Amino acid sequence: MNRFGRIASIRIAFICVLGMVFASGVRSASGQAPASGPSSKYVSDELLVRFAPKVPDSAKAVAHAAMGASAVKRFGTLDGLELVKLPQRLKVEEAIRLYRRMPAVLYVEPNFIVQALVVPNDPQLGLLWGLDNGSDADIDAPEAWGITTGSSNVVVGVIDTGIDYNHEDLSANMFRNTADCNSNGIDDDGNGFIDDCYGFDFANNDPDPMDDVLHGTHVAGTIGAVGNNGIGVAGVNWNVKLMACKFLGAFGGTTAGAVSCLNYLATMKDRGVNIVATNNSWGGGGFSQALYDAIDAHRQRGILFIAAAGNSSLDNDTASFYPANYYLPNIIAVAATTSTDSRASFSNFGRRTVHLGAPGDQILSTTPGNTYSTLSGTSMATPHVTGVAALLKAQDGTRDWRAIRNLILAGGDNQSSLADTVTQKRLNAYGSLTCSGSTILSRLRPIGTSITASAGTPIDLAVLHINCATPNGTVPVTVNPGGTNLTLQDDGLQTDQIAGDGVYSGQWTPPAEGTYTLTLPGGDVVTVYVLRGYTVSSTAFSYRTISGTNLNLGDDSSAAITSPFPVLFGGGSFTTLHVSSNGNVNFGGPFAAYSNIPLPTNLTSTLVAPFWDDLYGVAGSAQNVFWEVTGTAPSRELVIEWRGMANFSCSADPAATVTFQVVFFEGRGDILFNYADVLFDGTCASANQGASATVGVQVDSDSANQYSFNTATLADGTALLWTLPSNPAITVTPASQEFGSAPIGTSADRIFTVQNTGTGTLTGSVYTSSPFGILSGGSFSLAAGASQGVVVRFSPALEATYAGEVGFTSNAGDVTRGVTGVGTSTPPRISVTPASQDFGAVAMGSSADRTFTVRNSGGGTLTGSASTSSPFAVHSGNSFSLAAGASLGVVVRLSPTAPGNFTAKVNFTSNGGNTSRGVSGTGAQITVQNTKNGEVFYIDRNVTIRWTSRGLSGNVKIGISRDGGINWQPVQSNTSNDGEQT
Repeated sequence: MNRFGRIASIRIAFICVLGMVFASGVRSASGQAPASGPSSKYVSDELLVRFAPKVPDSAKAVAHAAMGASAVKRFGTLDGLELVKLPQRLKVEEAIRLYRRMPAVLYVEPNFIVQALVVPNDPQLGLLWGLDNGSDADIDAPEAWGITTGSSNVVVGVIDTGIDYNHEDLSANMFRNTADCNSNGIDDDGNGFIDDCYGFDFANNDPDPMDDVLHGTHVAGTIGAVGNNGIGVAGVNWNVKLMACKFLGAFGGTTAGAVSCLNYLATMKDRGVNIVATNNSWGGGGFSQALYDAIDAHRQRGILFIAAAGNSSLDNDTASFYPANYYLPNIIAVAATTSTDSRASFSNFGRRTVHLGAPGDQILSTTPGNTYSTLSGTSMATPHVTGVAALLKAQDGTRDWRAIRNLILAGGDNQSSLADTVTQKRLNAYGSLTCSGSTILSRLRPIGTSITASAGTPIDLAVLHINCATPNGTVPVTVNPGGTNLTLQDDGLQTDQIAGDGVYSGQWTPPAEGTYTLTLPGGDVVTVYVLRGYTVSSTAFSYRTISGTNLNLGDDSSAAITSPFPVLFGGGSFTTLHVSSNGNVNFGGPFAAYSNIPLPTNLTSTLVAPFWDDLYGVAGSAQNVFWEVTGTAPSRELVIEWRGMANFSCSADPAATVTFQVVFFEGRGDILFNYADVLFDGTCASANQGASATVGVQVDSDSANQYSFNTATLADGTALLWTLPSNPAITVTPASQEFGSAPIGTSADRIFTVQNTGTGTLTGSVYTSSPFGILSGGSFSLAAGASQGVVVRFSPALEATYAGEVGFTSNAGDVTRGVTGVGTSTPPRISVTPASQDFGAVAMGSSADRTFTVRNSGGGTLTGSASTSSPFAVHSGNSFSLAAGASLGVVVRLSPTAPGNFTAKVNFTSNGGNTSRGVSGTGAQITVQNTKNGEVFYIDRNVTIRWTSRGLSGNVKIGISRDGGINWQPVQSNTSNDGEQT
């Protein structure tokens, strides 16, 4: 209690100091106040260039010299990547265009500027509620500390503004590279960095990562402020080692700085430092392949990359935020929650892109100069997760990054406020440390519930399926129409990034244009619209003059508009269009990327780009984007106009603007690009005529028609018309047919479906060769979208394995499909005659026989046996082996031991089938008594005989034998069943 009281008093005093600091204004590292106008998006005279493997240094130097540029930095763990300094005369856009023409260059990109993700500190100060609070909206840290409080053998990298490594609550937990803690100006440990005792400062390119901003120290305190020391606060880990890597200053940092930190940490990992995770409470800028590669290099070394989801209240599923949105399995993207377990109002989210939430609102932690402050942001949520990663490693040092990540994701508490995250959970440290039987099954790819695609282009599928630390089994996917079943695997092959991480992956390739559904477990359904690509041609310029509704877009922003008629884009139907200030439209979601790249791009699924460039609009002014619907149904037009838009790099020049428009038509899929003015001139003359723009139409992330990229191909008063193909297209499904086994003399049928996936009429015929034949559908004439079944028959004449093909010849090209089948000999078949046998009356003690005939009426050899039940028995022929056409008699005997009527089945079991036949009979009994039991009969005297019968009908015949039963002499040939005779 006293400890918390002290924290509160320090914090309140510091808030006052913070108020004075913020009130005094902010200045850049150079001491100059930031310039007015739009802030920079990337460093104006730097690029990141990565050369292909094995390109010699001499060739790299020649490439740089051709533009007057020079390499100022290389990154040891990312072969071929260099930070390049440009000459003053050369703009970034032009340099990118020139480097991309060089075959030796893998990629080139701007050196983006990124920011720490904190919102202003709040005077409503709370204590350490994120670790433990009364409403249980916390991570249950005290319960977790009952298991482990961390380990000094575990190292966490804090990539941020640095750390106050002298702070009273952090100093004991700082990582120290002991060999270089002597400030002697020598690289004592030989790692390539001089005097890097606590880490490194890439913002100022020196070995002192002291925090001069506040942010990194705050983050570090949440991860690992020393616990149980009677001072300040406690981190998620009481014991841990914090390695500082500074690349952010008061006004942010660059991609190159972030990559430098990742390269440094990878180097230290390679040298044996037990780095478990890095904390990355920062973000911004566009997609960077260099940063992606650097994070993936950490995955290869077993390091988790834990990233803040962003503070813009945006859905990262539709508005990508980097680095959290990079699709790599070692990334955990974190949203922020409040003390009431709601998602913080500022926090970004994403059902497929943000993994979980953690406390991030009004979080108390360490700040420079032995102070403590409360800050809010996904920056504050992220170190809670990083801290739990360190605790999990401390609990079990054998855990790899996959197990740690999965325990973090599975061990949280379910929260309805986090329904728009992958796990729908809030972090729980104790739950992760004690996880048992907690499963997650959540789709990661595709991101949307409806996506676009093109026929023949694979679609990536991925699902997170874990049970605590371990993968939880393959994931089935059903595709309709067609009922195709897929199985997603976690095997590290093809699109699966790494085996055993619990992410199950696969691909499905749409066979033809149309609408499909992908059904995953739990009722998760993705609708796939398979679209057709566009062709382009020049057309007469006919500019639409509109007043229009001003979308009031700011820089790098997007707005959704609703068309009153369906826009038939690519053969699909859409009514919502997302309009970007940067000269493009798409049908999927907000897309405001300012750094144009070639088409197709995986940054968005659909894209209509009349002039994708880094344009600059001014909200509330005529320098903006306008839209209007003209005409009357059914011939209306939707017109979107970028009017007087500047290029960002010369936005201060009011005359350096361009004006153009895109037109969509009711009832048809055509798209018109009209160019009224494509000359910036002035300070942006190098961007004239689309010289720094992408022009084209993309129907999905793998299929596009690019008219131009960073090439001056446009002119004032010109137009481009984009149309859908008017030719038929043939699609045949499935890709092959297996007929299985068919006996000689029989046949089996299978069906192929031929469809016209283009326009016009598809005509053609079908052929194949023996023993396959076309039973029906051998010729076709199909309108657009129509389909027809073609029945193929397999009729083997020999015992053999057959493989052939079915050919489809058409006016849209020829297609073949494979067919296979196996001809087998005619199988044996059993036949038994007659259908039944009646034995009549058989006296007890005697027997009677009847015969069934067994015949092989098929082929091969018929083998089997016959059986029955008492008082019937198989007397002979109870087993048989019969060639084709052969027969055998099976003798069945009735031997009654009691009077009465009997019925039974004779069962014939064979390799040619089983059958049975009925048998029936009567057991008869006659009792004969003389006057003197056992007396021998003599012929010279009279004997009285009495008889009775059971089980008989009709009359009785009585005989006498004089020779012991060999010969008989009739006494009564026909008398009653019961009687007496002397």
